[in-house]
Parts: sequence; C-alpha cells; structure tokens
Amino acid sequence: MGVLKRDQPAEVTEIIRAHWNRRADVFDEVDGHGLITETQRQAWGEVLSPLAGAPPQRVLDVGCGTGFLAIILAGLGHSVTAVDFAPRMLERAREKTLRENLDVDFKVGDAIALDSDDEVFDLVAARHVLWMLPNPEQGVREWLRVLKPGGRLALVEGKWADSAADRRWRRRIRSLAGALVINTTAAVVSRTGAHYPRRILKGKYRHIEARLPFFGGPSADRLSALLEANGVTDVRIEPLMDPALWSEGAQYPRYLAVGTRPPQDAS
Repeated sequence: MGVLKRDQPAEVTEIIRAHWNRRADVFDEVDGHGLITETQRQAWGEVLSPLAGAPPQRVLDVGCGTGFLAIILAGLGHSVTAVDFAPRMLERAREKTLRENLDVDFKVGDAIALDSDDEVFDLVAARHVLWMLPNPEQGVREWLRVLKPGGRLALVEGKWADSAADRRWRRRIRSLAGALVINTTAAVVSRTGAHYPRRILKGKYRHIEARLPFFGGPSADRLSALLEANGVTDVRIEPLMDPALWSEGAQYPRYLAVGTRPPQDAS
C-alpha cells in the first residue's frame, strides 16, 4: 500500500518502497488487512456494490496493496484498475486474482500523481491510504481529476491513534538525532545500492510515517472537511463497525467516506 510524493528526496522514496515491499508477504496475515472468509467478502460486497452501480463500471483502486478492494470489485463484475507504489504488493495481488480467475489491470504508480487521463473512472476507491499521504489535499484533487463528472469517491478509513503518549512518541521520533540517523543511513544505502537491514528500515520508515498529516488515521469530521474543501460534494460518512467486515473486532472507529465529483455544469 505504498504511496509516493513525487518531489520528495530519492532516499526517502526508497525507504517507503522497501518498507512496503518487505511487508507484502505477510501483509494479509495482520488482523484487519486480509480478505479471510466468504462471509467477510459478502459483507464488503454489500457495502461496495451500491457505490459502484450496475456492472460493468470503470473503477480505480488507489494504493491497492495486496488487492483487497480490487478483488471484491472485480468479483462484482467491474473493470478494475489497481495502482500501488510497491511492486511486491502488486505481485501478491496478481497471484490472488489469478487464483480466482479475475481480471484486474495492476500498475505500479504514484497515488498522488496518477498515470491516467482526466475523467476516466466511474468510481475511485481507496482503503486505508489517505493517512499515508504526505499531501492529502493533493491526493484528493488527483482522484477527482480522474473521476468522471458525477463519479464517486469512496474512502475506507479509521482513527486508531490519538493519545497523549502517541503524540509524545511522534515528537521523539521527529528529533534531530532520529533525523540524523535516518539521513546518514539512507545516504549510505543510496550510494552503495545495499539493502536496508529490517530493523533499521523499520525505524527509518517510522520516522517518515510520524511526519504524515493524518498519522494515526483521520477522524471522520476531519476527513469530511478535507473532502468538501477540495471540491467533493454530497459527502457522507457510513460507519463500518459490523464485525462481519473484519477479521478482527472493530477496536477503533472505522468508516466509509463517500462523495461525488460535481457535474461539469456545476463548476
């Protein structure tokens, strides 16, 4: 589920890519990440089917990871394009769609600078992606760009961290000492072409992660305000607390934010 800010330093880009590539093989094993049971698949189909409309619709899954949304939407009969920054995530997603005889167009790409023409898709969907964007506003504007007028934007999100302890941890990890270690090691790896040791990579990625505007997940109110401020209309929030949707209990607020790209004659 990698994301990329196009103008960030190359060393940071490689840290992000390496982190998500390394997580790909075990990503679905983490509670709440994988599509585990047929009951879970049916529950998500009931959530997504009304959003997409009658098949076949053209759908974009942004930051698709190992294919959670793409697999469900393709199974509903839609024409799905799925984009992720981490090639290994896409490999896992392809493996799963081949096993299920589903046709999804997987592409390595940048979630906030899509390689797509304007006004192509009927639905743009993303699951737990917005919190990873260094510039959420740019992401929303880019997703609206590739939507057809009247098309829908559907974001599965949640708010899992908002404690004083978490804020103190963010301040520590942003410290000058932490930044010095990350920058030094990144430069060495960049020059030598070496691979990051797993422990060091984790620390470096967490330093980057802690600087993200929506680190810990956006609240529903904050996300609604962001969408409306960037031109999304008819924004609504639907709770996603049904245990059937998850391979774990819903231990924090989870929700679906849905909105529409305005028709051209409304602009």
